Amino acid sequence: MKFSLTICCLLLFTKSFSQTATIPEKIITLVETYFSKERESIHVQFNKTIYVNNEDIAFKGYVFNKNRSIPFINTTNVQLVIYDEQKKIIQKQILFSNIGSFDGVIHLNEKFTSGKYYFHFYTNWMNNFIEDESFIQTVEIINKNEPYHIKSKEPVWETTKITVFPEGGIILNEISNRIGIQVTDCNKKGIEIHGGTVVDSKSNEIAVFNTNATGNGNFYFIPNADETYFVKIKSEKINLSQVLPKVQNAGLVISYNNNLPNNILAIVVKTNSAGIALYQNKKLNLIVHQNGNLVQKEFSFSNNQPEQMISFSKLNLLEGVNTIRVIDEDLNEVAERLIFIDTNSKPITTLEAKTIKNDSISLIGKTDIKEAHLSISVLPELNIGTAQNQSIIGTFYLNSYLNQPETETYSYFDTENKTRKQDIELLLLNQPQNKYLWNNIKSNSSEKMAYFSQGVTIKVKVNKKLNPNSKYKISLISPKNNIFNETILDKNNEYEFKNIFAQDSTAFFIKMTNEKNEVLKTPITISVSTLDTIYSLPINWEQNSCPSLKKTEEIFTFNNLGGKIVNLESITIKNSYKKKKLIHKEGNSFATAFKIDEKEIGSLLDFIGRNGYQVGTDTIHSVYIRSYRNVFGGKNDSPEVFINDMLLPDLNLLTVYSISEIDEIYFDKMGTSSFGGKEVIKVYLKSNIRKDLEKSKLNYLLLTKGFTKSDPYKITAFGTQKELDYFGTLNWSPNISIKDNPNYEIKFPKGNQKEIQVLIEGFSVDGQLISEIKKIPVTEL
Repeated sequence: MKFSLTICCLLLFTKSFSQTATIPEKIITLVETYFSKERESIHVQFNKTIYVNNEDIAFKGYVFNKNRSIPFINTTNVQLVIYDEQKKIIQKQILFSNIGSFDGVIHLNEKFTSGKYYFHFYTNWMNNFIEDESFIQTVEIINKNEPYHIKSKEPVWETTKITVFPEGGIILNEISNRIGIQVTDCNKKGIEIHGGTVVDSKSNEIAVFNTNATGNGNFYFIPNADETYFVKIKSEKINLSQVLPKVQNAGLVISYNNNLPNNILAIVVKTNSAGIALYQNKKLNLIVHQNGNLVQKEFSFSNNQPEQMISFSKLNLLEGVNTIRVIDEDLNEVAERLIFIDTNSKPITTLEAKTIKNDSISLIGKTDIKEAHLSISVLPELNIGTAQNQSIIGTFYLNSYLNQPETETYSYFDTENKTRKQDIELLLLNQPQNKYLWNNIKSNSSEKMAYFSQGVTIKVKVNKKLNPNSKYKISLISPKNNIFNETILDKNNEYEFKNIFAQDSTAFFIKMTNEKNEVLKTPITISVSTLDTIYSLPINWEQNSCPSLKKTEEIFTFNNLGGKIVNLESITIKNSYKKKKLIHKEGNSFATAFKIDEKEIGSLLDFIGRNGYQVGTDTIHSVYIRSYRNVFGGKNDSPEVFINDMLLPDLNLLTVYSISEIDEIYFDKMGTSSFGGKEVIKVYLKSNIRKDLEKSKLNYLLLTKGFTKSDPYKITAFGTQKELDYFGTLNWSPNISIKDNPNYEIKFPKGNQKEIQVLIEGFSVDGQLISEIKKIPVTEL
């Protein structure tokens, strides 16, 4: 009875709401409800886009809150899936995003064959929506042992295609129509056209058009519904004719003026005489929105005028692509048009490069912004893999809203491009619709239940009956990563440690204590939630329908025969090392001794593995150390390991130590200090290192489902100067932080460059975006 009453109340509320709410109120509710969940958008800058298969691929990612236009600081888990040209998964990574950004390095090798590779970035939260919010970057990898065909920048002329986009979606009879036109090849590369024509069925010339460098253009004409029209392009390399869509007798067309003073946007909804009769007694609503931010006005054609002008202040609209829609009384969309709002000034960046000592370059930059994170790639002037041209501004303000995203967006936001405003207006004219479809908004069909994943969850269950009258505490400890979480077991002797941020191979110890704080040796079961997530939407692959053509490109052959190597690691470090005295030599006189230098990096296990032992983990994630010396004809033995002269009962305990915590190590491969003749490894900690965690009573976990480890980026040496000029990277600086001082400087080897390419991306904490691609001459001292 209670269940039925609840349903009745809901039905009555829905009916009451539908009867009392006005059409504008319903529109507001629909839009705000659909975009009520915060959405992420990801942009990733790569240091370049063409790599030799002995290089490192480096990238820096930025996560943006689409609803608030600021960095998405709550995002932590970013999934990367790498596909080869056959769309086969070849690698996965979980990247840790901190305060809206992440970075990574992929070490290439000869297993990466020549071809295109697709880097797909997404989060589990994106699975809540039916629109694709993920990011894909295509890179090319070259096998240096094979000749490389440098691609021509010429269009594939024989694949030229004409696409027509009427303003508002239809060609309307008897009024002036603006028609968008796009000319591209099979690579979706825009083709610039001059003197294209529009003719009728009797070959009368009706209009003339041009397209810009991105292949976008437009023309105006007044059509007749009884006539058929054709677009024709005839030049030395193109001879095409295409019929225009059928002229409609009635409907609506949307035009606008986005260049008025005082930030005024004027929108005109047009119709013809048949349209006036059709919409005479109907109220229509014009809305302009981006996500849940919306302005609207009600209008009609009751004055019998075919053009209705409606004005808004652009200060009430958000930066980037907004959608203009005409909605009728039944909440159906009648017409749609995209517009780009650009009211904010961009941060100005100045750069200067000059030669300094040691044949290096100092790049001095200044970006007029505060509290920002930048990433900078520096390439030789002639590099053929210059950045992806998917600028961060183009990703967050343009592609995030397009049903057909652009592969190259930088030119639309390049301050040196004097026609950028006209270019982006033509681009949006030639977009069929926003990716957020009105029918989806109206039906609210984006409702899903994917969780917002943050870190990993480690679940602990005690496999022993405990005293119900006592309280037991369970602790999760990783000394190396400064993790110490402590809590009380629940009534089922379980607990979940949530939101644990740790990398792969992080060593944890799990400790249980009683009310007296005594450590108890207790059997437990440990389970770890996976960070790996599946993207539920179809992936928007880069479509390439180009036929196999005879190769006429420049062929480049790498120098694989040795000779002079162009190496950018040219910094000379003076060796001032003084041999330090060994303080634990007594009793270890037959062992090989190491005094650990402060500059040593890595873990203790890494160091042992570099000095004659096989180190790893077995199928149950337990650490092993195997000696290659056969003792008494037996199999490979595990050496005895001592920490501060105390024998370790469990080699897993070694995972908590980094090499920087070690003072001395002794390798006794003859077994002179062991009664059984086994090899011995003795480790002595630095005096300030304490490891009093009562390890013998702790349970051990080696995390294998954590975040991908952050590896350093390494500059690759090339065989010739030409190889460096075409394919090399001079510098990659992914983590430049600007506080109050807008100035920054990076230094790197010159590499015989007289001019360099600098690619800068980033954002500030308040959502300002930075995107610059500049060629900078190198000033000689």
